[in-house]
Amino acid sequence: MSHIKVECKYCSPHHKKTQVHATPRDWEMHPSWITGMEALNAYGDWVSSVVLPIAFQWIEEHKPEVYATVPEELKDDVGVVIAAAFKLVKELSTYKEGQEKGAAYEAAVADGTWDPSKTNPVWTRIVKKVRTETEAAFAE
Repeated sequence: MSHIKVECKYCSPHHKKTQVHATPRDWEMHPSWITGMEALNAYGDWVSSVVLPIAFQWIEEHKPEVYATVPEELKDDVGVVIAAAFKLVKELSTYKEGQEKGAAYEAAVADGTWDPSKTNPVWTRIVKKVRTETEAAFAE
């Protein structure tokens, strides 16, 4: 997983396959630990390869505003630049609307009125399959 900036540009990693560095052999660690670490690594690769390029495209389109508060010596610091961009994003209507929708979602989940049937159907299907197959593997 790489989060690298060079000359104020995000350098996207190009992983063809999720790689866990120093991957334990199958028999060395508990299966849940190995599965968890591999899943976290896959998530990190997705963030690096898909989510951050979107974020840095937005940053590029709003470069003067984002970099206005970033000191020269920190312009290639991913965390500093993302923090500066997020500070701006938090003031935008879409973010504020999302905060309101998030509160409404949490309330609906809490009171049992949320209908999840159309929410992330692909991820939901994968999660159900992973959980079912994991339970079956341990039961076996």
